[in-house]
Amino acid sequence: MMRSLFSGVSGLKSHQTRMDVIGNNIANVNTTGFKSSRVTFADTLSQTLSGASAPQGTLGGTNPKQIGLGTGVASIDMLFTDGSVQSTGKNTDLCLSGNGLFVVKQGGQTYYTRNGAFAFDAEGNYVLPGSGLYVQGWTATDGSLNTSNDPGDIKIPSGKSMAAKATETVTYKNNLNASVASIVSMTGGTAGGSTKTYTTDGASSTASTGTPLTLTVKYPDGTTEQIVKTEGTYVVGGTQSREAHTTSGSVTSSAGTDPVSVTLKNGKTYTVSTANANMKYGFTTDTLGETVTASPQQQVTLYYDDNRTSKIIPTAVGLPAGSYTVGGTYQGAEVTTGTVTASPDTPLVLKLGDGTEHTVTSGDYVIGTDTYTYPAGAGQATATVTGASKIYTIQKMDVLTLSGGRGTTVQVGGFAEESKLNAATADVNTTVIINGSVTKTTGSYKLGDTYTGDAITTIGDTSDPANPPDKGILLTLEDGTTATGAASQTYTVGDAYTYTTAGGTPTTTKIKSFAYTGTVTSLATRSDIAAIDYVEKGKITQIEEPSQLIASSENPVTLTLSDGTSVQETTGSYQKGTSLPITTTATIYDSLGGKHEATLFFTKMGGEKDQNGNPKSKWAVSLDLDHTASGAESTATIKDENGNLTTLTMPVGELVFNSSGAYVSGSGILELKLTNGAGSTTPVDPTQPAGSKKPDTQTVSVNLLHLTQYVSGNKLVATGDGNAAGTLSSVSVDSSGIITGTYTNGIKQTEAQVAVAQFTNASGLTKTGNSLYQESNNSGTANVKTAADLGVTITPSALEMSNVDIANEFSDMIITQRGFQSNSKIITVGDEMLETLINMKR
Repeated sequence: MMRSLFSGVSGLKSHQTRMDVIGNNIANVNTTGFKSSRVTFADTLSQTLSGASAPQGTLGGTNPKQIGLGTGVASIDMLFTDGSVQSTGKNTDLCLSGNGLFVVKQGGQTYYTRNGAFAFDAEGNYVLPGSGLYVQGWTATDGSLNTSNDPGDIKIPSGKSMAAKATETVTYKNNLNASVASIVSMTGGTAGGSTKTYTTDGASSTASTGTPLTLTVKYPDGTTEQIVKTEGTYVVGGTQSREAHTTSGSVTSSAGTDPVSVTLKNGKTYTVSTANANMKYGFTTDTLGETVTASPQQQVTLYYDDNRTSKIIPTAVGLPAGSYTVGGTYQGAEVTTGTVTASPDTPLVLKLGDGTEHTVTSGDYVIGTDTYTYPAGAGQATATVTGASKIYTIQKMDVLTLSGGRGTTVQVGGFAEESKLNAATADVNTTVIINGSVTKTTGSYKLGDTYTGDAITTIGDTSDPANPPDKGILLTLEDGTTATGAASQTYTVGDAYTYTTAGGTPTTTKIKSFAYTGTVTSLATRSDIAAIDYVEKGKITQIEEPSQLIASSENPVTLTLSDGTSVQETTGSYQKGTSLPITTTATIYDSLGGKHEATLFFTKMGGEKDQNGNPKSKWAVSLDLDHTASGAESTATIKDENGNLTTLTMPVGELVFNSSGAYVSGSGILELKLTNGAGSTTPVDPTQPAGSKKPDTQTVSVNLLHLTQYVSGNKLVATGDGNAAGTLSSVSVDSSGIITGTYTNGIKQTEAQVAVAQFTNASGLTKTGNSLYQESNNSGTANVKTAADLGVTITPSALEMSNVDIANEFSDMIITQRGFQSNSKIITVGDEMLETLINMKR
């Protein structure tokens, strides 16, 4: 009976403890960083009435008989779960999430807390303001942290100053646009730089006043000439003309496009052009073996006996197109009537009725009557002569070429002929050509007049009925009289001729000579060519142009880009194939914090190829707009906000990118020098005015190794390691606990980093009040590192709320209350049972 009373009492005590813990949890529901606790119960030692027995024989085993003596508190556990994050807006407040605690210290005592409501005191110490404990971490030296050392007090004085630092390195990052537009043409400006030479056929360039081109032209005779042009577009492999004069040789005019001025010995001048297509120019040849070609534009007159002009073929226009050679033969027109005579000097080609043709060198043949026998197979064949044509041996040729025709050739020493005179009369002072065949050197002639050819006086010479004149033949007889012969008859010098006198008396005498007569249907004067003035075409083999145009306000440069746009520049130097400069500015500080803005120009170069023949992706980097040649010295002069001048010098850099857009070679690191007086500690220069100092030279390394070249926008960013003097104006904390200071010079610098401790068993820590904990024998040793190293997160400008769950606490409180009430009933019932027992004695 007494055991139940003691059990009830133990239950009351245990539930009272649980209620105390619940009350503490609820009391700290709004305590920053508070961790709630829980109570677990365990039964106490039981009184054994009999022990357990094992099964044996016919009797089974029995369990032990034990009476419990109540309950007790087994443990009070701290629940180290994260509380909710509460934003405060205070930049020094920190909220820790994960398995970790902030480290704070007072003297030699180290404490740990989840309460991140920190602040800076009057001396810049980072503390828990409620207790004054110093927050532990690592303080940076000139922005550099070393978290491998033991943590210490974090101290960032208010108004902390930052000394000026001279810039030593400027680093460029991001991208240069691979598809940036290039300059395709430019005009204006002033020529400058070296000369650029084009020698590949098809390469072209445009000349202007500011960009004169020097053309190297090679002419057909092998001579070359350099011509300077200030306007027009020219192509290597194209043609260039010049005016020329010659008194010997020949000149060819192409398709009437090249004017040729012909000066004749009679003093007249004619010009070959399409406007003068009625002009004829020619030459005479009697060189054995020389061949000329007859065509509609080139008329050829053949002479088969140079000493017997009566046998001139009447017209050259009727010659079929083809080639004719001095010493060669020409077959005349076919005759189908009359009698023809063959001789060794004048062979005949007989055409027979059976369709065959045969060449004969003797005999007379009456066409249509006589027959000709020729070998046929093993025997002979005979057929009637149906036609005949004479074969002439060409001894001389007159070649007349119509002007305006393709391939017109004019030769000095030949003759020039004007066909179809506008006037009806031609006064001869050189040579007149009548009907295109008969020539006269004296006299006056009119269209429609009758002309008489030269007399044929050689005994045996016979007139040619195959080529009859239009007005017959004039016969001169030995008795001095003349007679007109029929055009279709044959007359021979020395033969007898009978005529009737005016009195009607028949008279017979011999023919002394005869001459052809005809009507003047056209007149043309001709004269030997004394000289030729002509336009000679040569081939452009090389174009030289100034590599650069220099722009000025007085003489601006107009640039046309590959994207079709045009811009006008009044400063800088420009060259074709390059891009417009991409401008970036880097801020450089001197030793006193003086600020200098250095502008760099990035220009994509063009026209160069690598060893495999592929275009190079090459950029030039310069301080000015006038230098793009690698290694050349570029300069600039800048003025600071106080009006002081600084001179910048830097060698022009070269950046070469591969097909993947990565930098592969060139001037990845450049040396930029600034010369000014800032920060000078040198003595006064005795060579300068009183009080002057020697100018300082500051050297800055320009790092371009991180640049890329993709088809994207130009997004260059330059950062330097220098700064002006400044004062700390604010601080901020990031998720890894790094405290960054912002200075009035715009620099952000790492000032410190908050330390975080981690325990193997954080629930085993000992509470010391003020939301502080200390190590215990069961918590493990603190592992102090950065938040990132321990995998925890710090939320700045926020605090961690208590992790107490009110709903759970109220539920636990009800359960605890019922447990307490139940245990009190044990005592009440036990008391009643004792009272009943006592009353039994009464």
